Amino acid sequence: MAPAAPVQPEPPTAAPSQPEPAPLQAETPHRAAPAAPTVPPAVAAPPPNPPESPVPAPARAVIPVPATAPAPVTQAVPSALKRIPLALRAAPPANAPLAEQAASKPRQPGWTCLPSQAEEAADKGWDCSLEGPDPRGAARVVDATSGQVENWAEATTLTREDERRLERIVSQFPVDPWKNMCANRARLMPMSEFLLTPEEKLARDKAPLEIQSNYFEMLDGEIANFAGGVEMVQADQKLWADFATRDVKTNAFNAHGNVLIMQKGLALSSDTGFMDSDTDRGVFRNSQFVLPQVPARGAARLTHLDSDTLSRYETVTYTTCPNGNHDWLMHASDLKINKETGVGRAQNAWFEFKDVPVFYTPYMTFPTDNRRQSGLLVPSLGYSRYSGFNFSVPYYFNLAPNYDYTFIPRYFSNRGIQLKNQFRYLTEATRGMVELDIVPHDDLTGTTRGQATVLNDTRFSQNLSSHVSANYVSDYSYLGQLGSTFNINNRSNIPSVGYMLYQGDSYSLRTQIDYFETIDPTVAKNARPYFHLPQLAFNYGTGIANTGLQFQSLVQLDSFQNSGIDRTTGQRLRLQPKIFYPFQGAAGYITPSFTLQNNQYWLQSPEYWAESNNTQAKDSVNFTVPITSIDSGMYFEREFDLGGKALTQSFEPRLFYNYIPYVDQADAPAFDSSAYDFTFYQLFRENRFTGGDRVGDTNQFSLALTTRFIDQATGRDRLTASVGSAYYLSNRRVTLQGAPSTYQSQKSSNLIADFSAMLTENWSVHTGGQWNPYENQIDRGIAALQYNDRQNTLLNIAYRYRRNQSTLTCEPSLLGTGSDQYVNPNPCIDLTDISLRLPVAQGWHVLGRWQYSLVDNLTLQTFAGFQRETCCWRFSLIAYRNINNFQSSSGQTQANNGVYVQLELKGLASLGDSIDEFMRYQISGYRMPDEILQNY
Repeated sequence: MAPAAPVQPEPPTAAPSQPEPAPLQAETPHRAAPAAPTVPPAVAAPPPNPPESPVPAPARAVIPVPATAPAPVTQAVPSALKRIPLALRAAPPANAPLAEQAASKPRQPGWTCLPSQAEEAADKGWDCSLEGPDPRGAARVVDATSGQVENWAEATTLTREDERRLERIVSQFPVDPWKNMCANRARLMPMSEFLLTPEEKLARDKAPLEIQSNYFEMLDGEIANFAGGVEMVQADQKLWADFATRDVKTNAFNAHGNVLIMQKGLALSSDTGFMDSDTDRGVFRNSQFVLPQVPARGAARLTHLDSDTLSRYETVTYTTCPNGNHDWLMHASDLKINKETGVGRAQNAWFEFKDVPVFYTPYMTFPTDNRRQSGLLVPSLGYSRYSGFNFSVPYYFNLAPNYDYTFIPRYFSNRGIQLKNQFRYLTEATRGMVELDIVPHDDLTGTTRGQATVLNDTRFSQNLSSHVSANYVSDYSYLGQLGSTFNINNRSNIPSVGYMLYQGDSYSLRTQIDYFETIDPTVAKNARPYFHLPQLAFNYGTGIANTGLQFQSLVQLDSFQNSGIDRTTGQRLRLQPKIFYPFQGAAGYITPSFTLQNNQYWLQSPEYWAESNNTQAKDSVNFTVPITSIDSGMYFEREFDLGGKALTQSFEPRLFYNYIPYVDQADAPAFDSSAYDFTFYQLFRENRFTGGDRVGDTNQFSLALTTRFIDQATGRDRLTASVGSAYYLSNRRVTLQGAPSTYQSQKSSNLIADFSAMLTENWSVHTGGQWNPYENQIDRGIAALQYNDRQNTLLNIAYRYRRNQSTLTCEPSLLGTGSDQYVNPNPCIDLTDISLRLPVAQGWHVLGRWQYSLVDNLTLQTFAGFQRETCCWRFSLIAYRNINNFQSSSGQTQANNGVYVQLELKGLASLGDSIDEFMRYQISGYRMPDEILQNY
C-alpha cells in the first residue's frame, strides 16, 4: 500500500487535567472521549522518527516517513498519546460540530473542544471540557443548522447515520445484494451460502493475518497499534478501521473509527469493536449489518458475535428493504441470528408497515435460509360466501430433518372450528404426506365433516417401487365450501389408487388396486364407475434375434367391482402380443405391426348388463381381435433467412393405415372402456376406445401434413401447422353399448387443422378446429392469443367452441332459469375466456379473469384485483365469483363469492391466502416465483 501523503500538522490535544489513559481494553469496545486513547479530536505532528519495534509476523505494515519532519511538539502531551502516530489523531469524530460553530452555540452534553487561546504556546492546542456524564464513545448526530443532537445511541429505528453507514457497506459488495430482489428474482438461499464449509473453515484457520496501515508501532513486543487506513485480512474475513490495536499473544484486537467487518454471510459497520480472532467472538457498539444472501439489513445499538455462526443484537431494527426504504421494519428489544440452524429469534418484536404498527409479538422466530424451523406461522385471513370470514394461526413442528407436522386451527364465522393437520415424511426410500381436515360440528349443517388424503411413494430397490394415493371426502359440498382440491381432479368420484411396480431390463410387473368414492348425489347408483380389486399386469418387450423385428406383449388380469346397485361385476384376462418392424432413416420411417388381443371374462350377475344392452346373459365371455397397422412418414427440409433470422422449414407428410375386423363384443361389459376424445393424435391411434374391453373395428387410412419453421439458433419452433383427416373404407359397428351411432357410417372423419406461431419472443397465437363435412359446420374450434414475457406479465384471450360429440347438438350447460337451473350432462361449450396480469404503473399490476358462456348467457367464473410489488413487499387483493359444480339437495347450481388478500414481506413471511397458487390455476402461463428463478 502506498504511503499516505503527509498531513499538515495542527495543534495537538492537550488535556492536562485528565489522567493518562490506558490502552483500549476489550471491556470497553466503544468510541472514547477526546481525552481517552481512542481517536483524539485534533491533529498532531508525527514523531520525528517512526518506532523501531519489530513488525509481528505474519502482519504487514506500511510505515510512511515524511520527507520533512514537522516541528516537534512543545505542548504537554500525555505519554500514551505521544506514541500514537499523526494519522490517528488527524481526523475528528464524524459527528463532532465544527469548532467555530460550537463556540457560538450552547454546549451540548458530552465533550466540547475549542482551539486554545493561549498565545504563549508555540503550537496552538485544544481546550476540552465535559458537559454532563462521559458518553464514552456513544455516537451523536448533530443537525448542522440547529445544533440539536440526535440521540443516536438510544434510537429504536434506523437513523440517518445508520443509512449512511449501510450505504457504505453495500458499496463494498461487487454487486448490490438487492439487485435480484428488486428485479423480482430473490429467494431464500441454501445454508451453504451462509455457513463455512469444512474446507473454508480450515482455510481460515491456516490463513495468515495480513495487516496494512499508514502508521504502525509495537509496544513491548505484545501490543501492536495501527493507524490510518487500517486493513486486516484473514481468508474470507476483512476489517477496515481508522485505528486498531492487536494483542499478539491473545490474537484479540480493538478497532474504532469507521469500523467495517466483512465475512461470509455477514457485513457489519460500527463505532467501535472488539474481536477475538481465535474464538470469532466480538462486541460492537452502534452497529449496522447486512446479510447479503437474504438480503436483509438493520441496525443494533449493541452487537455480540458469539461465534462464526451466532450473533446477538440489542435494540435492533431489521428489514429486507434496500437502503433508504423503510416500507416495513421489524423492531425488537433482542434479536439472535443463528446461521448454523438457519433461524432468527426476536423478543418484544413489532412490525411497522408504511409507518403504521400492524403486529406485535413477545416472541417470534423466522428463517434466514431455506431450512425449516418450528414455530408459529403467519396468520391467514379470508372470506367466502358459504363459510363467512375465516381466521387461522398455523403452527409448524419441525420434528426431525426428514419429517414434520403442521397444525392449522381455523375459525369460520358461519360454520365453526376446522382442524387441519398435515404430516410429511422423507427417508432414503420413502416420501409421503398425510392430511386430515375435520370440522367437528358444522353450525349450518349440524354434522361432522372432513377430508383425508394419504400420499406415499417408496422405492424398495432399483427395480421395485410403490405408489399410494388415498382420498376421502365426507360429502359432495365439502370441497367447494371448506376443503382442499389437492390431488383431487374429479369432484364427483373421489379416486384412490395404490400399486407396486417391478421393472426389469425388458419387462415389468405391476399390481394395483383402486377405488372411487362417489359423493355426487346426482350420480345414479347404477352409473357409478368400476374399480380394480385388484389388477395384475405383465409387460414384456425384446428384439427377435438380429432380424430387426420387435416383440411386445401384455398379460393383464383384472377383478372389477362396483359400489352401486344392479351392476354386473367380474374378472377379465387380457392377452395382447404384438410384433412390429421399424424401418427408420434420415428421410423417413415406416413401421408395420400386427397385434392380437384376446379377452376372457368370468362374470357375476351378468343379467344386469344383458338387460340394459338387449343381449344374452352369459357367465363367461370370450373374444379375439386381430389388429394390423402401418405407420409411415417422411421428412423434407430447406434452410432460408427471414428478416435476418436463419430458419429451417420442414415438411412432414404422414400416412397411417389401420385394419381391425368386426368381432361381436356386445356380451362383454364395458368395465373400463370409453371413447377417446377425437383430436389430431387420434388419427394415428389403432384403437378408438380406452381400456381393454372394446377393440373398435375399422378399415381406414389417415393422411396428415405438418410443417414447422425452426429457429436454427435456438432450436425452437417459430411456427407449426398441421392438417389431417381419416378416411374409412367400411362402416364401424363396435360401440360401448347399444346400437352404432350415425357418425360410424361416415366415410371420413372431421378435417382437423392446428396452427401455432410465435409472433415475437413474447407474443404467440394458437388456433385450430374440426370441420364436419357432412353437417358443413365446425364441430370444434379454438382461437387464442397470448402475451407472456416469462416474468408473469400475461395476457390471454381465447374463444372455445365444441358441440356435443355424441349428439352433435349444442344445448346449454344449464337447463331452466333462475333457481330452477340444473346441470346438463351433455353440454355444448361456447365461451370466451380472458385472463391477465398486466402492469399499469411502476410496481402495480392488475389481475383478472372473465369466463363467459355464450350459449348460457352466463358468467361462469370471474375475478378481479390488483397487486402492488416493491423490492421488499408485495400486496395482493382479489375478489372472485364462480359457479360451483356442486348442487344443493334440490340439485340447483350455486355461485360462490369470496376475497383473497395477501401481504408478503419478502425474506420474512407472508400474511393471508396463497395468491400464487390461485393465479397458477386461473391464468395460463403463470408461474410460481421459484419456477421463474430457475431461469437465473
